[in-house]
Amino acid sequence: MKPQDIEGIISGAASGGWDWFEQADEKTQQALKIQQEKDAEDARAIASAWARFYNSPDGRKALESMFDVTLRRAVYFATAGWDPATMATYGAFREGQNSLAQEIARQISLGEGEAIKPRDVQT
Repeated sequence: MKPQDIEGIISGAASGGWDWFEQADEKTQQALKIQQEKDAEDARAIASAWARFYNSPDGRKALESMFDVTLRRAVYFATAGWDPATMATYGAFREGQNSLAQEIARQISLGEGEAIKPRDVQT
């Protein structure tokens, strides 16, 4: 398979599958492989750092407090007098808080070698 121009590669990537990657030259494929390995190593180091922080007395106290006010608290509640737009904005704000706390908890689990369970997603 001969290499295509960059537009062809991008078009192939947009259509799904990995055939477009095979079109990159050997040097590019090797560079991407090396970068992916470095990124994976960085990700493991970051997850390990979060796990060490959580397992320290101060880290556990700080993160448990954050989890109490985010993940362990109702995301959304009705307050008398709030219009629908305000309620939606507050819900989005709380979901943002929960997303960050959930990512930290996920990183801790990765750092401790636990299997990661995907978040429940309602459709």
